[in-house]
Amino acid sequence: MRTQSPASQNYIESMLKPESSSKVKSRLFAEELGLGKISLSPSEGTLLSFLIQQHECRKFVEIGTLTGLSAQYILEGMNNEGKLWSLEKTELHAEKAREALTGHPASGKINFVVGDARVTLETLAAEGPFDGVFIDGNKAAYGDYLAWAEKNVRRGGLIIADNVFLSGAVWGETTTQKFNEKQIRVMREFNLRLADPALYRGVIIPTGEGLNVAVKLF
Repeated sequence: MRTQSPASQNYIESMLKPESSSKVKSRLFAEELGLGKISLSPSEGTLLSFLIQQHECRKFVEIGTLTGLSAQYILEGMNNEGKLWSLEKTELHAEKAREALTGHPASGKINFVVGDARVTLETLAAEGPFDGVFIDGNKAAYGDYLAWAEKNVRRGGLIIADNVFLSGAVWGETTTQKFNEKQIRVMREFNLRLADPALYRGVIIPTGEGLNVAVKLF
């Protein structure tokens, strides 16, 4: 499967409008934390926003806040309406996200939840069912996140997951980032389940890191 080349990525992003000051702030905070490389690219963020908008989502969950960049794209996809629960394990990251969204027109629409998502997700069950979930957290826990989504995302809801290639490790490629056997096994099982036509209608989009997009059929 061929992924985007640097040239095609540059071409795509040359046609996008500049990111807002709050998005730029999120990127700067991620750079300060040494995590700038794992932030969504502008084209990935725009794709995420587009998918959410087309699905008319109004209640959404994000697993993996980092510094609030993807949350802003999700909010845009909901036309800065509805409600977003954004889960983040690290308090410092959540603080940076809150700071980046200060003054954002939809800052009142987002609820940051700090802690291990495998625990905090259970506290959200009473708020469901949800229109969708964006999974971009602990790779070894993707199976747990999906199990929660299957219980709490409505029928016809949207499940989007980033980094599903594990830099190529899912098909056996040697990678500079070392993924353990559990992470690789979990991600393979995760992708296979979302590929089951009896359960989901979906596709893996060959972005640089792989974006799995699926609609829940049950």
